[in-house]
Amino acid sequence: MIRTLVMVTAVAAATLGAVATSLVAAPDAEAVCYSAECVPNVARDVVEGAPCTPGKYFNYGLGAAGETYVCNRIGVWTPAGPLIGIYNVALDCPQLNASAQGSDGVAFVCADMGGGHLRWAHRIDTLE
Repeated sequence: MIRTLVMVTAVAAATLGAVATSLVAAPDAEAVCYSAECVPNVARDVVEGAPCTPGKYFNYGLGAAGETYVCNRIGVWTPAGPLIGIYNVALDCPQLNASAQGSDGVAFVCADMGGGHLRWAHRIDTLE
């Protein structure tokens, strides 16, 4: 009985040690992104007016010189305000008409909600 108890304790300790190691090695899921370079799934070398496949998620593209485009609901790349990172809808934003992507891939635009109060809003020119 004591031998079984010691063995169970050793197995439990090894398991907890492995779990603790994997938790420590996990990447930071809350990393911030305040530039176009860290926004995931952004198309590159986009050309204004070229065809694209519109969708509910991941509708941004960057031109060769870094200009921002959005794949609109009719499937054409159109100019958009500068892509400045990943943000949450309805939170304050810094610059009218700036572009951002939600952590889920939805496209946002910085809009005036009245009285000069700028907030992130869902784009109306993309599929949703």
